[in-house]
Amino acid sequence: MTFSMKRLVRLAPALAALVIVLAGSTPAGAQEFRCHQELRDCYGRAAGREGFWEMWAAGLDCELTYIDCVRRALIGR
Repeated sequence: MTFSMKRLVRLAPALAALVIVLAGSTPAGAQEFRCHQELRDCYGRAAGREGFWEMWAAGLDCELTYIDCVRRALIGR
């Protein structure tokens, strides 16, 4: 087997996964935009916290909520 064939065989599973993900994706549209707005508002509320650790924890909660919102927008569950 040539070098390029070996490389192609190694990359084949990743390329197949990429094709499956891109072929099965649906546009999120307004739902995803709403997620961005909610993240912005949440960061604003987090910035108003008094202590550093409270602000940090609130920011982390914002990010986790954002991830869940985008996941729901993309997958639909």
